[in-house]
Amino acid sequence: MNVNKLEKAYFYNSSHRNVVADISLLIEKLFKEKSSILVRCNDQESVDVIDAFLWAYKEDEFIPHSIVTKEKKASIYPILITTDINEDYDHDVLLALSGVLIKEKEWRNFSKAYYFFDDQENKEKENAREMWKSFSALNIACKYWVNKANKWVLAHSS
Repeated sequence: MNVNKLEKAYFYNSSHRNVVADISLLIEKLFKEKSSILVRCNDQESVDVIDAFLWAYKEDEFIPHSIVTKEKKASIYPILITTDINEDYDHDVLLALSGVLIKEKEWRNFSKAYYFFDDQENKEKENAREMWKSFSALNIACKYWVNKANKWVLAHSS
């Protein structure tokens, strides 16, 4: 795809949430909308947890996905779970977990970004602020969501 223009960024303050369950719902929704999704994790353990959860997510439905391994660098799967972003990937949506800092040359390859962070973790909160500032400076539409009474509520947008 390589649109080179991030259009929208959604920030989710995932403090006190089961992020794996939340992103699984989001992945399902985006997949049904025909989006191709790259899920960027901090570590291999997170990759494995999300992979296992998606396999068991629903008994009557399958969400086709793959993980990146040393033997398998890139994939044609519409949903790819990885610890890095590289130019071989051709996905239009980025889901970044655990407040991982994404470089501009990496996020520019997506049309939408969903950024999950825990504001109880200082580094994740700092990274989220840096990402928001970068996006806002380039007039990328940003929305910030918090969870209240077990529902995602829009707290701020630019």
